[in-house]
Amino acid sequence: MIDVLELETAIESPSANDGNFYLSDVEVETLRRAAKERRLPFDPQRRSYSRTELADYGMVREGYTREELRELGIGPEAVSCFDERAMMAEELLPVETPFGSGIKKWQLPIDMMPMRVHLTVFPPNTTVRKHVHPASTPEAPGGGLRIVSKGRIFYEGREYGPGDWFFVPNGTAYAFTTDPDTPTIVFYKYAFFGFEQGNRFSHPHGVE
Repeated sequence: MIDVLELETAIESPSANDGNFYLSDVEVETLRRAAKERRLPFDPQRRSYSRTELADYGMVREGYTREELRELGIGPEAVSCFDERAMMAEELLPVETPFGSGIKKWQLPIDMMPMRVHLTVFPPNTTVRKHVHPASTPEAPGGGLRIVSKGRIFYEGREYGPGDWFFVPNGTAYAFTTDPDTPTIVFYKYAFFGFEQGNRFSHPHGVE
C-alpha cells in the first residue's frame, strides 16, 4: 500500500503520465496503421514520440501497462471505490476523450491485465461526436462495452439508464448524447488492437 503523499509525489514526478512515450512493438504497429489511414509519414525504426506527435497521428491513450501501474504504486492487492488510491485514480490514470468536451475518463486502479476497466463521467448534455474505432481484424474486431451507472445515455433512438448497457463493435461509427440535467457516469470496457499485448493506444477518427 502507498499513502496519499506518495500518490501525490507520483503525480508530480516524471512517470507514466509524462509527455513522452517509448513505443512497444504493438504500439509501433498501431502508429503504422494510423499513419497509413491518415496518409502520414511513418518510420518503422523510431520508438520515441512526444504526446503532441502522437496526437498528430490521431493516437489516443486508452490505458496503462502493468509496469506503469507499479511505478505509480498500484499493485495486485484488494482495492475498492472507498480507498485513497481509487479516489486519486482520476488524476493518476487519465485516458483521452477526443470526441466530446468536459468528459473525465480514467482507468480504475486495479490489476486485471490485460483487461482494463474505465470510469467515465459526462457533464450534463454531453454530445459525443460521431466517430469510428478501426477494427482490430475482420474476424475479431473488438469494441466498446458501456454500462450506465448514473444518469442517461441516448443512443440509436433508445434511452439507457442505470443498469443498462450497450456494445459497439470496432468498425461501426457511432455517436450519442447524455442526460441534459445531471452528470452521467458509465463503466467502460474497450477491446482495441493489441490490448492483450499491453498496447496503450488506439487511433479512432471522426466521421462527418
